[in-house]
Amino acid sequence: MDKLPPEILLHILEFTVVALYGNKNNLLRLRATCKLFNEVLKPFALRTLQLEFTRLDRTERRLKPPDYDALRRIGPLCQALYLDMMVVRDDSEVGFLGSMFAQIPAMNSFVSRLRNTYCMNDYSFTEIDYRHQLGRLLEQAPNVTAVKLNLPFQLVSPGPYSATTMILGNTFDALAQRPEESETLRTLVLENLTDRSIASLWRNPQDVKNIIGAFRDLRHLFLSVRRNEEERDRTINFRNRLWEMIGKAEKLESLCLADLDVNEKHYWDIKTSSQRDSTLEEWQFKSIPTIHKPPKSVLPNLTHLELWQVEVMGSGLVSVLKCFGHSLKELFLDGVYLKTVYSAESPQDVNSTLWIGLPNVRPPPNHQWVATCLRQIRAQLRVCRVANLGYDQYVMSDNPLNSAEYDTVDPCGLGRCIEQRFVEVATGVKQPAAPDGSPVAYFPEEGSQEPWALADRERPAEGLSSEDWNVKHYMATRYSPTSSWQRSIDGLFPNCNQFTLNALNSFADSACTGMTLLKQLQDHENELSISV
Repeated sequence: MDKLPPEILLHILEFTVVALYGNKNNLLRLRATCKLFNEVLKPFALRTLQLEFTRLDRTERRLKPPDYDALRRIGPLCQALYLDMMVVRDDSEVGFLGSMFAQIPAMNSFVSRLRNTYCMNDYSFTEIDYRHQLGRLLEQAPNVTAVKLNLPFQLVSPGPYSATTMILGNTFDALAQRPEESETLRTLVLENLTDRSIASLWRNPQDVKNIIGAFRDLRHLFLSVRRNEEERDRTINFRNRLWEMIGKAEKLESLCLADLDVNEKHYWDIKTSSQRDSTLEEWQFKSIPTIHKPPKSVLPNLTHLELWQVEVMGSGLVSVLKCFGHSLKELFLDGVYLKTVYSAESPQDVNSTLWIGLPNVRPPPNHQWVATCLRQIRAQLRVCRVANLGYDQYVMSDNPLNSAEYDTVDPCGLGRCIEQRFVEVATGVKQPAAPDGSPVAYFPEEGSQEPWALADRERPAEGLSSEDWNVKHYMATRYSPTSSWQRSIDGLFPNCNQFTLNALNSFADSACTGMTLLKQLQDHENELSISV
């Protein structure tokens, strides 16, 4: 090894870091090989520091006290923080489970363990403990520019999520109060963000001030959202507060919004809800909050936008695209459903909300055809990639069956999926002829800018490959400018905490066991009442 030129050895070790993606512990062990290995690998292995439950819990800290001298030595090498608070339980959640399982003595230990160990209290850790430990991390790690915070993931949602709000508020406070010589925060990932927490923080001027301080220099923002409030006024309040918060990041370049309440396991071209499933208001509530009016900063530098696993009203999506159309260069949509209402009494309105639109027909007033809208607002996209587009229709009758196809069928008879055709129309690729030889074109609204709004790009002679329109194929060999921060906050190693995964699985299994025992008890009581 001593005979190898330093630059070759350095190159080998850099490739070793890449090869050990997903296995950071092996990289840490390689540091012990020799002083040279340690010096080269240390900046990679220690680029991200982690703060999670076991480093806060007082029982764990007594068994293994933190080494602050080590933190002081390695802190300057740290560029990212991974804050994992997913296992923290909320008092209202544990109270709800305690009431539900009150008749089952076998569940007492489970409920007690949640309350005493995983809730924030004097036995485990308090919000003051969390703020102190995070503040100490930030003091010793002045070069941190990226933070990922996994907020508590609750099994049930009966209460106001006070634990989530306290952790989120204290995180913003710690980020806003960093020492003056610290680097500015450029990347922020917030997982399990709740509507109640945002609305609660926005009522406190100091919390708003902290958010402004934390968002001031952000370039990249990833938000995954959970919603619990179904009342119309509270939903509107959350939408306004969410975009007001995002708008504080005036230098933002990339934004990804994900909705954790949408099922990501199955995708359909058209999925149907009706009055049997929910009210119209409840169905509308599931839409991801979109912009009603532009945020004050209008995010003039927003170049990359991704919507992932969301349901959205057509008017809301068009509003977002119009707001950022002047700066947007890359658009990624994955698992996005347009919500549309179907009424047998008004069949003429069935195509009022469409991804692409109808061929050779101008959209009537108040119709939202997303692809043609992108052309109309002069969105100069250099990249547009999509996957799993669909429709979430609400049928205004007791019978959910209908024959609506929207624009899912290729009018050119080539069998192209809706995703490919959306990208073609949105980016101005001219369409092939219909089976009868007649031309096929998609028009903007009457009076819009022409010829810009019409297709102006010739079709490639060899056709489009899947990488030209499918976001999954496109990202397979590229670094995503939007959602990659969720998987890896430092770009080197995936964010993973096995303790959290094991604990959450244990909570879920115990809760399922309790539900089974509760059902058996109820069945037994029913049998006794029938026999009597």
